[in-house]
Amino acid sequence: MSREPSFQSCYLHEDAGQPNLFTLYERWREPSVEAFLQNQDKPYRREYDSKLPQWLESPRQAQVLKDLGQWIR
Repeated sequence: MSREPSFQSCYLHEDAGQPNLFTLYERWREPSVEAFLQNQDKPYRREYDSKLPQWLESPRQAQVLKDLGQWIR
């Protein structure tokens, strides 16, 4: 994914209180959610998605977040 032109960053977090709860946070430069979804139809993404059912305890929950800013020290 890091080789994609619109890729910005990706972070993987584990919940401190629930060791089996992970959040994968991706940032992309896409003009819309529709464009993002269309551009995600890649072989590596399909392979990843096909493995998720065996790794997950429950279905994943996708969210689209609005960037309000960032603070970096």
